[in-house]
Amino acid sequence: MTRVATRTPVLGTVVEVRLDGEPEAVDLAEQFAWRTFEELQAVFSVFDPRSELCRWRTGAIDTVSTELRTVLAAAEHWHVRSRGAFHPATGALTRRWRRAEQDGVLPSADELATLVTPLPFAVTADTVHRTGDCSEVDLNAIAKGFIVDQACTAALIPGVQTVVINAGGDLRHVGQGAATIGIEDPGRPYDNLPPRWKVSVSNSALATSGNARRGFQVGSQWLGHVLDPRTGWPVAHTASISVLADDAMTADVLATVLGVPSPTEALVFADQEHIGALLVEADGTAHLSASWPA
Repeated sequence: MTRVATRTPVLGTVVEVRLDGEPEAVDLAEQFAWRTFEELQAVFSVFDPRSELCRWRTGAIDTVSTELRTVLAAAEHWHVRSRGAFHPATGALTRRWRRAEQDGVLPSADELATLVTPLPFAVTADTVHRTGDCSEVDLNAIAKGFIVDQACTAALIPGVQTVVINAGGDLRHVGQGAATIGIEDPGRPYDNLPPRWKVSVSNSALATSGNARRGFQVGSQWLGHVLDPRTGWPVAHTASISVLADDAMTADVLATVLGVPSPTEALVFADQEHIGALLVEADGTAHLSASWPA
């Protein structure tokens, strides 16, 4: 049997779980998947002050769970690997751009430079050290993929052949067969058009990030929501990024990372990491990395 179940809001977005298998196994697998979302949302939520992340970043606790340390370590890895293109603590920059929306005036480069900060933590084999103010640490751009991975693992039990979980565009497929996923044209996101591209996802993950639906309206100027953590400025050259990777956490974070540098630099980075990437420039020009399927 096939079951498709949807819940909202989970992680601030709509989550769809698709399961193929024997009826009793599917029942149990669905319970395991939703339980994983509930448990890990209690770890990573930035909206619930009782979450483990919120308590750690304010100093209420020092010892962290394996799950939180794993994602903080991954965030540190990609911050270093991307040379700062990924940064999990840019709340001050985002608030400044929200204020710019209200004022209708762009901030100066000098002011933004004062809000660009080093990574405020370091992860070792057994703990996480605060090296600065961690109150702005937000793992949404990497933790959602991690949770999708964990939920897929929990749901792939004996009697279940296929699990596909999609959490607001972070999708993971495990098991038999493949899922064909459509990717919309970022230049026409509201036109209800058929997907501009399709890609097959099998025992892998796909994540897409784009500027079409979210951003900053400063006076008459529309600016995308992806900020370059190295300068504080919104990225203007890339309309959307789709990433194929072995797991959803990697696809999730790299869909953010690859939207920051120029398309040429992003494709070089994707090829270095052997990651499939579809990059669409602001003018609609599309580029494929070497690992994107033909």
